[in-house]
Amino acid sequence: MANDSWMTPPHIIESAREAMGSINTDPASNELAQQIVKADRYFTKEMSGLSGGWTGNVWLNPPYSRGNVEPFLDKLVYFYLWEHVEQAVILTNTVYTSQWWRRTTVADYATAYCLPHERISFIDPATMEPQKGNDRDQLITYVGRNPEKFCEAFFKHGSCSIVYKPKF
Repeated sequence: MANDSWMTPPHIIESAREAMGSINTDPASNELAQQIVKADRYFTKEMSGLSGGWTGNVWLNPPYSRGNVEPFLDKLVYFYLWEHVEQAVILTNTVYTSQWWRRTTVADYATAYCLPHERISFIDPATMEPQKGNDRDQLITYVGRNPEKFCEAFFKHGSCSIVYKPKF
């Protein structure tokens, strides 16, 4: 995954919207992606979603290039803890053994996951066609209070699990 501009296919966005009811903020986006996502508020690379405020229901497909995923996940958790973000659907590679996954706290707040049955064919913005040859598996993570609805929306894409959070 070398291109930070590849876009999420519509069927994944539709499931995110179904799971959350709407998409209020897309902090890592571009003008073309908004033809699919249709967030109330979005940030482009030039606008820097890391410096803006995130609210409501967040769709997050962070830039995958080295050093970019962790700051977006940390920002999501920050706004979730301050109750600016109600819920979020996050699309990342399944590299849970990587440094960014171990250093971020998004796993501590995740309430559900979906492991897609097949690799996602992201859309190349130059051609608006699904790109071929994605060599990474993806993980779709849900943070919020309605993991059942997330699993209902994403079950058609893969194996979904609700995370049990024990109260200590």
